[in-house]
Amino acid sequence: MPHGTELLFEVGAGDLVVGAVDYSDYPQAAKKIPRVGGYSGLNLEAIMALQPDIVLAWPEGNNQRELDRLKQLGFQLFASDPRDFAAIADNLERLGKLTGNDEQGLRAAQAFRAKTQQLAEQYQHQQDLTVFYQVWNKPLLSQNGSTFISRAIELCGGHNIFADLPMAAPQVSIEAVLAANPQVIVASGMGESRPEWLDDWRGYAQLSAVQTNSLYHIHPELFHRPTSRFLIGTEQLCQQMAATRQRMQSGAAPAE
Repeated sequence: MPHGTELLFEVGAGDLVVGAVDYSDYPQAAKKIPRVGGYSGLNLEAIMALQPDIVLAWPEGNNQRELDRLKQLGFQLFASDPRDFAAIADNLERLGKLTGNDEQGLRAAQAFRAKTQQLAEQYQHQQDLTVFYQVWNKPLLSQNGSTFISRAIELCGGHNIFADLPMAAPQVSIEAVLAANPQVIVASGMGESRPEWLDDWRGYAQLSAVQTNSLYHIHPELFHRPTSRFLIGTEQLCQQMAATRQRMQSGAAPAE
């Protein structure tokens, strides 16, 4: 998983990574690592040829049968699926120890925890806002309350309107969004550019988020990967939500 590669570089173990999956593109040096799989699955033969000491696995995204096969072949698996800020810091610390980079892993974890605490103290107790996080438009996908993205919404003083749904990445309907009437809508998309479909919500003038011009975009690399860069995306979200609160207090949305 891309976040596993990024975490290893964060703790100073980038030079130990012999194989990575597609989209493992950060930092720049990660792009040179041989590919051993992607969203469609893992290349077990390529992994076997590399004979890694440890395989970082993503239980949420990797095929369980492929992971079971790697175990049967004798490979040591480290499962990385952090669902909150504490788990991200824990992954940094544990991967530091696992790769012989104890001090760098500990420093990265401590810095992550300190920044998380600073953001919580600054934003967590501000006026509560309801938030719809849109992963994609067709199908219309969101996140439930079990994800690290939902934890970021909470840290910024918000409530995820789909937190109670059972699936981590639920498909929702436009009608459900309209019924919840979120005060903030945030979207990721596939890249740095703001997705055009985010502004489709402007066609629903009754939405609170539309009335205060609270339709925001955060780069998916900063918000979909549980690494230290996730705090950059979280801070952007907190700032965006703070701007919405100011508009609500002033009673007017900014000019387009």
